[in-house]
Amino acid sequence: MKKQEFAVELEGVIGTIHTYTRNPFMMGYTKELKKAVKENDLDMIKIILDKVIGWYNEELDKIKSDEYVFNKNMHEKAYDILKEYRQSIQS
Repeated sequence: MKKQEFAVELEGVIGTIHTYTRNPFMMGYTKELKKAVKENDLDMIKIILDKVIGWYNEELDKIKSDEYVFNKNMHEKAYDILKEYRQSIQS
């Protein structure tokens, strides 16, 4: 995935995460990820992506089984976008 495509998808990814959690760490990560993408800070992008992907690794099964989460498919899409972009900037 190219940076431009990720930048286009980023608002949707962040919005999806924010529908599920107001965890202060995740709020900070998403804010800083948006800033890092805007500033083209690849090192910071990698650090934050690893943290957000790690969070999804722990939370996705809970999200999928939570009867109150209405947008399960959007979380799967957001998770896939994050992993795909992270893979494309592998170091």
